[in-house]
Amino acid sequence: MIKASPEILDKYGYIFQKQNDEVLPAWILKNFVVNVIELSAGQAVFELVYNSDLYRKVPGTASTKLMSGQAIMAAADTLLIYPVLAQVGQEKEMVTLNTNTEFLRPIKEGVVTIKANVIRAGSKVVRGQVEFFDVDDKLCALSTLCYIFI
Repeated sequence: MIKASPEILDKYGYIFQKQNDEVLPAWILKNFVVNVIELSAGQAVFELVYNSDLYRKVPGTASTKLMSGQAIMAAADTLLIYPVLAQVGQEKEMVTLNTNTEFLRPIKEGVVTIKANVIRAGSKVVRGQVEFFDVDDKLCALSTLCYIFI
């Protein structure tokens, strides 16, 4: 579930309604509990609430868990949509054209801060960047994505 403050919903509620009702798959809405901290045209800040289902055990340890790469990539692809649509408008439909994720350090258990920014929005293609920060505010992963409008 992706949640936002009343102020953000007043301005961008149409984006949340369409994404939640028509676009995002049920497994995303079930497993990603996200609070939208800031949202404006081309940029957003999110907090991903800890969910043990998004983490994997580290072999050879009793209890250490790290966020899975698949969860990081899915979160990047899901969350960049919001600042893109806040910039270009909800009437644009898009699909993912390309993603690249660099894993810089493991994301340990806890709240993850995610910053998403539009790098360039053209008439047919939009490019963006998503950064993942751990509970110590260290950059852990960096994704660049490209969407194409259909």
